[in-house]
Amino acid sequence: MVHSPNAAGGLRSFINDSNRDGGADPASSSSSSSSSATGYWEPHTSSIDFCESNYLLTDLIVEPHNVLSSLLGLSLFGVAGMLYGNPTNERRTFMIYFTLSVIGLGSACLHASLHWCFQSFDELPMIYLVVCALYCILEVDSPKNAPKYPNLATYLILLSCINTAIYYTFQHLYIIFLLTFEGLGVIALCLSARILWRLYTENKLDEKRGKAPNGNNVIALRFYALHLVVYILIASPVWVLDQLHCRYFLPVYNGLPFPLRGMTLHVVWHACAGAGCHFFVQSLCACRASALGMECDTRCVLGVLPVVIAKPAVDSKQTV
Repeated sequence: MVHSPNAAGGLRSFINDSNRDGGADPASSSSSSSSSATGYWEPHTSSIDFCESNYLLTDLIVEPHNVLSSLLGLSLFGVAGMLYGNPTNERRTFMIYFTLSVIGLGSACLHASLHWCFQSFDELPMIYLVVCALYCILEVDSPKNAPKYPNLATYLILLSCINTAIYYTFQHLYIIFLLTFEGLGVIALCLSARILWRLYTENKLDEKRGKAPNGNNVIALRFYALHLVVYILIASPVWVLDQLHCRYFLPVYNGLPFPLRGMTLHVVWHACAGAGCHFFVQSLCACRASALGMECDTRCVLGVLPVVIAKPAVDSKQTV
């Protein structure tokens, strides 16, 4: 494999050296020689390379399976969320889904080229997505058009600018992006867990008093549980497994029949990351609806995707 010049200082350089260049995998070496001879985008300039064999199916696209799964597993959830997943009709929810759709496009371009420019098109929006989520979490209980923290948006924009400067300063070190993204993600996860724990205890108290649990709370907790299962328990371990143990899986990946040949577990990461983000946002939507005095329900769109919807207001003059 011909590695990018920038990869030498990054996390993936160690992974590449241990998983790809050990010489023990004939499938990997044959793929490498093919890509170095005919790859359209070489030399690659991204600070990370993924497990899918480069140019295995075409000389024009480095990782075609990862390209397709970026669009279907990330951008599709973003577009569906913008169209169907904003029951409170607020800009904050739209911005999260818009950013998710941009991440899918950036990820597709990165996997198609392994170019540093498209790498930033993928990774910076991931940081911005978590920043948007932090705003939604911290302002989840604020009244309509009356933010609890009036300067919060300004501070988060400033945080995004600082993170952008740090990112471009250390873009050749993939570990810096990884630590930044994961650090912000852990903060968002902890803050959201506090909110959902509050809802859980409220419902338990209602049950002890013989009252029916709050419907919005039930919906929020269900979506949050889906988020934990899909993103925390499936997507994240799959990403780590695929990255750190590539050499063991690569012969299996490259031995799959066409058109699946070369497809890796990274496509599972894309699909589960997109779904997990969607479930997380829908959980926040149900919480937000309670603060706005809206009663929620759920329905499936596109045949399979559950979303939160606002129940229509009941007309007191209407008779049965």
